[in-house]
Amino acid sequence: MAFEIIVTDPAVQSAIIQAVGGILSAAIAAIAAALIGHQIAGRKRLQAALQTAVSDIQFLLAVETAHCDLHKEVSEESFKQRIRQVAREQGHEWSGKFTPGRARTMSILNGD
Repeated sequence: MAFEIIVTDPAVQSAIIQAVGGILSAAIAAIAAALIGHQIAGRKRLQAALQTAVSDIQFLLAVETAHCDLHKEVSEESFKQRIRQVAREQGHEWSGKFTPGRARTMSILNGD
C-alpha cells in the first residue's frame, strides 16, 4: 500500500522517468560509440591491408621488369607476354588495374 502511494506521486514518477531516461540515453550513446569505433578500426585495418597489397604488387612488378631485362640481355627477348600467358593458362588473371603508374598514383599511397 505504501509503495502505491509513493509511485502515484507526480514528483516520484517524474524522478523515475528522468532516471530511466538518463540510463537509456547513456546506454544508447555507449552502444553507438562502440559501433562507430569498430567501423573506424575495421576501415583502418582494410586500408593497411590494401597499402600492403599495393606495395607487394609494386615490388612484384619491379621484379618482373628486372627479370625481363635480364632475359633481354641473355636472349634478346623479355618473354614477358609468354610468361603471362603461362600464368593465364594456370588459372591466374591480370586485371590491369595495378600497373606501375596506377599503383604509384593511388591516393592511399600518397597519404590522402
